[in-house]
Amino acid sequence: MWLKLKQGETANAVIDFSSIKSIAKHWTGSRSELCLGQGCPHCLAGIPKRWRYQASLIVGSDSLSWEFGEQSMTDLNAIPHDNNLARITITRLGEGRNTVHRVLPQSEAKQASDEATGVAAPIVNKYTRGKYGHYVKS
Repeated sequence: MWLKLKQGETANAVIDFSSIKSIAKHWTGSRSELCLGQGCPHCLAGIPKRWRYQASLIVGSDSLSWEFGEQSMTDLNAIPHDNNLARITITRLGEGRNTVHRVLPQSEAKQASDEATGVAAPIVNKYTRGKYGHYVKS
């Protein structure tokens, strides 16, 4: 399943940075098409490539895929993370071709709230996991 947000909607998620992959696509006027590399009909027609990115997310108890653009990738690069996982908040702003996804690190208060309500907490650190990887409730 794919993450789909409506205008103004926000999702709190855990992103797996190791799952991020870049994909070259062409905007054909009605939809994005994959660039096929050498001999690509869109390249031959002079339609410029644009880089898109895909990543795996955990939203609540669901595992989702998410496709995003350059600005979201820039936002993600600014988020500190000790391992491949980080808690983020994604907000969709705009409609159609003017859509922007704003990505911010989740606040510590939100993380504490999620842990208290039992929302999946796959981030491993000395505060959330025991010596052998089991969950430790505070």
